[in-house]
Amino acid sequence: MQNNMNKKTYSIDSLSQKIYWIDQLSGERPETNLILDYMRPSGLIPRNKLFSFELSDNLSQAIIKLAQDSYFSTYWILLSALNVLLQKYTRNDNIIIGIPVAENIENHHSQNSIIPLVTKVTSKLTFKDFLVQVKEAIIAAYNNQNFDFNELTHLLDIPTSNNRCSMFDIVVLLDNIHHKNSLKELNNDLTVSFSIKNKVILGTIDYKNNLFKRESIELVGKYYPNILESIIKNIEIQISQIPTLKDTDEHQLLTLFNQNLQKYPIKQTINQLFEKQVHQTPSKIAATDKSNQLTYQELNDQANQLAKLLRQLGICKGDFVGILKDRDLNFLIAILAIYKAGGAYVPIDSTYPSHRIKYMLSNSEVKLLLTDSAVLDVLVDYIDQRSQLKSIVCLDKALPESIQLINLPELTICDRLYFTNLSTDNLKPVNEGGDIAYMIYTSGSTGLPKGTIVRHDGAINHIYAQFDALKLNEEFCFLQSAPSSTDISVWQFLAPLLIGGKTVIVDLETVAIAEKLFKSLKSEKISVVELVPTLFKGLLEYAFQLPIHERALPNLKWMMLSGESIPVEWINRWFEIYPHIQIANAYGPSETADDITQFIVDRPLPKNQRTVPIGKPLANLNLYILDREMQLLPIGAPGEICVSGIGVGNGYWKNEEKTRSSFVPNPFTSQLLIPQNHDVIYKTGDLGRWLTDGNIEFLGRIDHQVKIRGFRIELGEIEAALRQHPAVQETIVVVREDNPNDKYLVAYLVTGNSHQTEGLIEQLRSLLKEKLPQYMIPSDFVLLEKIPLAPSGKVDQKALPAPDRSERQLEFVAPRNPTEEIVADIWCQILKREKIGIYDDFFDLGGHSLLATQVVSRLREAFKIELPLRSLFEMLTVAGIVEYIEQIKTVQQLQSISPSSIELTADREEIEL
Repeated sequence: MQNNMNKKTYSIDSLSQKIYWIDQLSGERPETNLILDYMRPSGLIPRNKLFSFELSDNLSQAIIKLAQDSYFSTYWILLSALNVLLQKYTRNDNIIIGIPVAENIENHHSQNSIIPLVTKVTSKLTFKDFLVQVKEAIIAAYNNQNFDFNELTHLLDIPTSNNRCSMFDIVVLLDNIHHKNSLKELNNDLTVSFSIKNKVILGTIDYKNNLFKRESIELVGKYYPNILESIIKNIEIQISQIPTLKDTDEHQLLTLFNQNLQKYPIKQTINQLFEKQVHQTPSKIAATDKSNQLTYQELNDQANQLAKLLRQLGICKGDFVGILKDRDLNFLIAILAIYKAGGAYVPIDSTYPSHRIKYMLSNSEVKLLLTDSAVLDVLVDYIDQRSQLKSIVCLDKALPESIQLINLPELTICDRLYFTNLSTDNLKPVNEGGDIAYMIYTSGSTGLPKGTIVRHDGAINHIYAQFDALKLNEEFCFLQSAPSSTDISVWQFLAPLLIGGKTVIVDLETVAIAEKLFKSLKSEKISVVELVPTLFKGLLEYAFQLPIHERALPNLKWMMLSGESIPVEWINRWFEIYPHIQIANAYGPSETADDITQFIVDRPLPKNQRTVPIGKPLANLNLYILDREMQLLPIGAPGEICVSGIGVGNGYWKNEEKTRSSFVPNPFTSQLLIPQNHDVIYKTGDLGRWLTDGNIEFLGRIDHQVKIRGFRIELGEIEAALRQHPAVQETIVVVREDNPNDKYLVAYLVTGNSHQTEGLIEQLRSLLKEKLPQYMIPSDFVLLEKIPLAPSGKVDQKALPAPDRSERQLEFVAPRNPTEEIVADIWCQILKREKIGIYDDFFDLGGHSLLATQVVSRLREAFKIELPLRSLFEMLTVAGIVEYIEQIKTVQQLQSISPSSIELTADREEIEL
């Protein structure tokens, strides 16, 4: 009877402990660890290095005295203070570490040597109250230390691996009361052990040197005593007010890491600096476009003529002027002319859906629009009687008589004949360095794009900072490759013109097709090219398959990368072929006139290095890594990347609320040449950390924004558009990366009634195509009964199912003739699919504009026809594109009979990447 009683008591105790640990560890389990410096190897990793530090005599004795005079043990105090530091290094309030079991608890014999301890670091708590919580959490953990954690791991489906501990990465102990030998078999990353010897507290960190650099571990010994000193002085201090940094630490972050003051001509304007260069090198080639080219004098003359027309049409200082056309020499002329007239330009991508173009025209309040004759026909659909647009100037040729806008009598339409006979003299400048230079529209979380405003001084500072950083001179030959709707395009267009260099403008097809890009770099003698990683990878793969003697790019001095993170292996692969062509890994948002940091790579990186840094601040910019309270974070701790300085723009057009939240007064003293009343910090929303050498590592986004192929996307804008459909009750859009460096968008949807789902996906695609650029349309749509939530109430993204792409092939229809077979085979090669039906949608299969460009290029070669790039965006299926190809071939046959009877012209629009 007694034995049965004991068995039943143990069973109840075991059940109680099981419930306790399930409550502690189920749901989202926080990962508490320092950020790794190196990729985690797949095999067993021993802790093989030690770093020791010592607290001062006064601090050690003060901690011991605090323990003796209170109900808190020395171990609890040391552990609680370390948790405060770990909260900063994990950016997570929930901290989980390992602690040794208590061997002196009566009648308890634990089958575990280490148990998890879960605590929450609440910023509004005082340290004393937090210490009480830690004490209670430790006692509760000790009281439940007998449960079999192997069983718990199985119950909670916690992943196990031979290269790390499954529950915690950091163990904290006190040698005086714990046995360190019990940790030998535990595969955790860090063990922090304290010991008290002769009334002095010593700390030792056991770590794995193939995960962490020594200098990263040393940071703990540097900043941890600062926290202890603060709480000893005032145990009632609020956790959010506990300083991690001393004055010398702040000096390092604010001054030493930001020593980059330079004097640049920021009080002038881009047009004034260009005119000075024209005076110095009037006969030198300034810019080229396919087979066309202009000298500095010719470019200046044509810009002056157009500028005079703009003045005649009423453009005044500070007015926005829209440019809705493809990139070419006329686009560059338009930018310069707008500046000379005193205005600021607004690029509007002609490939955007009509809804988006209408919004930009309306929101920007442009009174004048520069465009091409090919766009005039469709412009009628974008303009109504209420539009503020008063004038349209066609830049490419004289207007055909067929253009009649009889329904818009108040609209003035001009062509080249209106300005080509005007004076070529320079206009008297009316703008200054502090005036607006351009407005770029970026994706907006509210469902509408937002216009970010940049001044001349910011753009000039960026250009001149890059002149210094890259040691550029009059031999600077830049490939203008970025879409005009991106901030990268601004300095690609203009930078060479301010130093006597040359701008080489190429179309999207040249950039997207690696072979054509390589040939352009070689034939145009390009010295600097800037690419997003996707395009860089394509160029890299093409160069690798070339014979060694054909790989040379003798004129290329710099490969610039921007827009997204770049894998280390791609960098190293580049240096295998081009050991003497350096890489500049640049980073910067549109709101700050493009790049704000840059990391120069001149040799291969360690193969196990986790990321490529984004570098140090460019000239006249200060960078900060801040926590949620806008406090400076220590080196190595992740926080929001924030910037102040000349490059910070004026905020968002007609969006005061967003401007106030993102552009905040600068609380730190600055010695930069900041324009009067404009010393503000721009909060990028990006996550990063300082490295010990003063470089910054990019860690991703804090908010709901992503970058795909260099385009900044607010996922909230896509979600807002989806919610406009009456059947959609809930939605979340995420980025998936099932294969390394292959990102795509997936929309997860909850609908009200099951009968509403028939044909829903097709309806949603059509809805998004009317409102969003192609690069913002999800590749997949997944219907769910409900959005999975974590215990915190946030969306549990790990529980979102991967899209079932096999469903797309359910109604497979095979090619019916040789032409369809050729087209389908090309699609299969580009999209990496085994088979494609003739009615499958190219973009539903994961296609995007870069792949579309490659498809069209191969189709041109296969059928020897001039196939417009837009054709694939209009004829989305194999059957549709084949029908279009047959039409072109029919026209070609007629031309061979009567060449003058039919004229077929290529329509190569610019499609967003």
